[in-house]
This record gives sequence, C-alpha cells and structure tokens, in this order.
Amino acid sequence: MSLIAENHELANELGRYSQLCYDRRLVGAAGGNLSARVPGRDAFLVTATGVSLRDVVPENLVAVDGSGQVLEGPPGLKASKESSFHLAIYRARPEVNAVIHVHPNYATTYAAASRSIPLVTISSQLKLRQGALVPEAPPGSAELSRNVMQAMEQSPPDVSILLLERHGLIAYDRSLCMAFDDAELAEDTANIAFHLSLMRPLTLLPGDGLRVVDLSAPLNEHTHTYPTDPHYKRSWHMQVAAAGNNLSRLEMGAHAGSHVDAPLHYLDGGMDIVSMPLQSFMGEALALEIPKGPGEDVTPADLAGADIRAGDIVLVRTGWEERACTPRFFEGEWPGFAPETVDWLIGQRVKAIGGDIASADGPRAIREGALAHKKAMAAGLPIFEALVNLNQVAGRRFLFVGLPLKLEGCEASPIRAVAILD
Repeated sequence: MSLIAENHELANELGRYSQLCYDRRLVGAAGGNLSARVPGRDAFLVTATGVSLRDVVPENLVAVDGSGQVLEGPPGLKASKESSFHLAIYRARPEVNAVIHVHPNYATTYAAASRSIPLVTISSQLKLRQGALVPEAPPGSAELSRNVMQAMEQSPPDVSILLLERHGLIAYDRSLCMAFDDAELAEDTANIAFHLSLMRPLTLLPGDGLRVVDLSAPLNEHTHTYPTDPHYKRSWHMQVAAAGNNLSRLEMGAHAGSHVDAPLHYLDGGMDIVSMPLQSFMGEALALEIPKGPGEDVTPADLAGADIRAGDIVLVRTGWEERACTPRFFEGEWPGFAPETVDWLIGQRVKAIGGDIASADGPRAIREGALAHKKAMAAGLPIFEALVNLNQVAGRRFLFVGLPLKLEGCEASPIRAVAILD
C-alpha cells in the first residue's frame, strides 16, 4: 500500500483544509500551499504545484521526505515549490505537524506595508502570536527559506504566524485545524484593523483636542549623570544688572537627562547625531508597560503579543523612572534590553528603541561589551534613554517627537521628548 493510501485520513484532512482556505478567500487561483507531517515517519504530504487549493484531493498530493526527495505522487506533478521552507519549519519545530501558506487580502496588505497585524480584538490579543516579518525573497528560493528560518529564530517560541513581506502569511501549528484557525484569525484581525484605521486616523490639526505629554526629565542641579560623565552645571555668564541682559552658561555631558544616543557612542566611525535622518527621532510610537527590577532585562518574551509594527519607535516603561532626578537613578544594576531583544526588534524593522531606563545596557552588560547598544547602533537605531512620564502613555500608540540638538561630531544629545495623542 502506498504512503498516501496508508495515511488516507491525513490526506483527506489536507484536502479538506486546502479547500477551506480557498472557500474562506485566504487564497485565490493556484496560489498557496499546505503540508502535513506523516506520523512516525520522516515524510510529509504536500500540495502540488499548479493545483488550485479548491481542487486538492488525496489523488493529487505529493509525498516527500525530510530532504525534499519525492517518495510518491501522480505522474507529471511536483511538490509545491515552497515546500523547502515547509520542511525547514518542520526541522526547526519538531512539535509542528502542519504548515499553511496563503495570501489573504488584508494580512497581505500589512505584509506589503512591512507592518505586523495590529491586535485590535480581545481574541487576537489572547490567541494570535505573530513573529518577525520575513524579508522579501523570490518564491521557492533558498533565500526565502533562510529568511523564514531567521524570522523564526528572532521570534518567541510560541509564535505560530509569520507575515512574508509582499507575500502573504505562514501559519504553523500542531495540527491542520490549529494552523488553519491561526491563519483565519490573522486575516479576520487584519480586516478589522484595516477598517478601524479608516475610522479613526491620527490627526495633527490644531483644535482637534490633541494632548501633549512631556517625556523629558528636567535639567537642573538635581540632575544625576552616569558616574563617569560630567555633571550638569548652569551659571550666569552675563546678567541684566551689569550687561543689560541675562545669558546662561551651561556645562554638561551629551548624555545628561533625557537624551538620545547615536551610533558614534559605541562604534568608531559610526554616525554622529547630526548625520542621522531627522525622521529617526520622530514617528509613530508604542509604549509598553514592562515592570523590571534591578538587573532584570527586557526579553523577547516580554514583547510577545505586542502590536509592534515596522517603523515603530518602541519605548518601554520598566518603572525605573521612579528614580529619575535622584541619586538612585544610576545606583546598582538598572534594567536594560537583552541583546536578543534588540535582535528581535531589528527583525521587526522598528525605527528606534528606548524607555525610562538609565541606559540600554545595565552596568554588568556594559562591562561585558554593551551588546544592546552595539547591536542597535550597528542597525542605525537611535536609543532614547532616561524618559519620564511613560505611565501616561503606556499601552497606547502615539506620535513621538524627540529631536536632538544639531551637535556636529557628537555621539548623543539632550532632547525635549513629547508624546502627542489624539
């Protein structure tokens, strides 16, 4: 008896869910592909190239082994050209028994915009687990398989949905039913999110009831700096009584108070603060409430399920801002970003990172090479540090502006950071 005939229940199930994908408009024409792991064997059933998902039946499935070699199938039909990334997923996730690749309209719209699907419903927040965006590559190519693997490596282990840039989505799970549910939930959520965005666009017109939140700590004699940095000092250079006007003299380091770091801070030859595009310091932002104690870093698991989109400025509120403007701000082991978290955020194509932390690396991490700083800076991401009042915007999306001074040759700059909310 043939392998497909021996596993007729699995073959029938693969045909049924292929047709469901077509009927639910997750795919059209001859696009999309599904596969399933054969229990107890290094073998997989895969839909065939050129066969519409509406027409999939056991008789036109192809069986392949873990290396992609055809074990059996009808004459003239080949396994889907995308089967290479299916097999790569099975190798990377032994618990996965089904992979679905489809091109639903709304999820693909977000993928084409290099954005994650916003988790706008309670159901999606509870159930939908998106990973890093898979960069564009030719369909069926080895490059696409590598990109899928890199996205999985950058994603938390519970992820079951990956968006492919300009190319739909992949759902993978323990069964065809679960993978299909993941794909359908992703598309339903994308549909709602898209229409919701048409109903409440962000506006910046005067008189529209905008609220501005100041995210900058004051600079004064109480401002505490990193132990090796110059202290902030302001004095009168001239005064009205003697000169007819007041003119202050400032002495400070570039990292005093709320500030932004440029790549030059840790990378020789990196961009200084003036060389970075102004757009890097402003844009749509998401603030996340992630409480951390001394020495506890922000991890990829802390970001699981967050509505992080390509181009976002991602800010974390750890609670460290409660020490702002006190000697305790640089006392002990403050929280920072774990290096793998920075890798994950880079994979999501965010624009910048930061938060209420004293530094992106804690003291121990700085002694060990400041990898969070270096990874972000190598990717061209500015780092906003020592922000305050994030409790007023945590859990919300808003327009962030944190412009630096035009300090040529400087590795950082104080900023006046604000959040603008509608």
